[in-house]
Amino acid sequence: MPLLQMQPGQVFFVNNSTVLNPQQRSGSDGNRGTFLDPFATLAFALTQTVHGRGDIIFVGPGHAETIADATTLYMNCNGVAVVGLGTGTLRPTFTFTAAAGNVPIRSGNMSIQNCVFLANFAAVVSAFTGIRGSSATSTITGTTFTAVAAITGAFHPGMVLAGTGVTPGTFIQSTITGSATATGSTYQVYPSQTVTSTTITGLTPDFSVENCTFRDTSSILNFITLITGNATTNSMSGLNFSNNRIQSLGTTAATTAIKLTSATDRLRIVGNFGNWAVLNDTACMLAAGALDMTNFEFGSNVLQKPNTSSTGGSFISTSATAWTGHAYDNYMYQLDNSAGIWIATSTGGAFGFTNNFSPITGAVDKSALINPAAV
Repeated sequence: MPLLQMQPGQVFFVNNSTVLNPQQRSGSDGNRGTFLDPFATLAFALTQTVHGRGDIIFVGPGHAETIADATTLYMNCNGVAVVGLGTGTLRPTFTFTAAAGNVPIRSGNMSIQNCVFLANFAAVVSAFTGIRGSSATSTITGTTFTAVAAITGAFHPGMVLAGTGVTPGTFIQSTITGSATATGSTYQVYPSQTVTSTTITGLTPDFSVENCTFRDTSSILNFITLITGNATTNSMSGLNFSNNRIQSLGTTAATTAIKLTSATDRLRIVGNFGNWAVLNDTACMLAAGALDMTNFEFGSNVLQKPNTSSTGGSFISTSATAWTGHAYDNYMYQLDNSAGIWIATSTGGAFGFTNNFSPITGAVDKSALINPAAV
C-alpha cells in the first residue's frame, strides 16, 4: 500500500465515480463508508474518523470534488491518512474554482497522497493553508485542558499542544465546554498529565503531501501557492512535500509552491519535479523571507524555470543567515546570465550544499554545473 506509515485505525472509502464494482452502491454521505458502500465526499468521511486512532480514508479512482471556498473541506483529524487510488487521470481530482478556494489545515499529523489538484480559476491563492496557531494561559489536569485566559486564535480538536511542561505530542481530542475561542473553555486531551498555569500553544505540525500532482489549467487559471503557512512559530514544523509533480503555467502573478511566514523546523522537500513559466525574481519552490529554517532537508528535486533574472534566488528565497540542514543532489535549470543563483548563499555555515547543479551563464541547451561552486 502507498502509505507513509502503517495506520492501525479504521478504514473508510470515498467514491462518487459512476463506474461501480459489482454490488457496489453509488457514493453517498448516507452510506456506511465501506468499499461497497462508500461515502460521497472527503469532508464527510473526515467527520467519521477519530483523532489519534490512525484512521485511513481511501478515495476511489475517478472520484472528483470541487473546492470553491475555504469551508468545503478541512484537514481536521489528527493522524488521518488520505490515500487516493488509481493512476493517471483516474486519480482522485480536486478542482479549485475560486480565488479563495483552499483547504485549511486544522490538525496535526495528517497526510494526503496520490491525488490531483487542478487550478481552474484566476490566481487561486493557495491549495492548502495552515491556520493560525492558537495560544492562551492554560492548565492541564489529567486529560482536561482549560484555557484560563483569553484565547488568541482558536483551539480546534486535532491540534497539537506545546508549552512549558507539556508532554510532546499532546493533542486535543474534543471540546468539553465552551468553544474554540471562548475564555474558560475546556478540552479533552491525550495523554493525561499535569501542567500548571503556563502559555500553551495549539499547532498543526507534520502535515505531509506525497505523490500528488498540482496542475494549472492555463497561464491565467493557476495556483499562486500550493501550501501557505502562518505567523505562529513552528506551527508548520515537520511539513513534508515529497515526490510531487508541479505543472505551473501562471504568468500573471508571482507563483511559489511553498510560502512560510514563521520559523519552521524539520521542513522536508524531497524528490519533486516542477516546471514553471517565466516569472523573474520569484522563488518558485520555497519563499522563506527573513525566517530561519532549521533541520531543513532539500534533496533530489528536479526543477525548471526559464527565468532570466534570479534576484533573491530562483528556487529558494531567504534573507536569513542561521539555517541548518542540507541541500543535496538537486538539479535546477534557469536562464539567468548575471547572478544565476538558486538560493541565497548567506544562509549560514550550518546549512550544507552537496552536489547541487544549476546553470549560471544563461546559455540554453547546456548542462548545469555545481552551484554554489565546488571547492
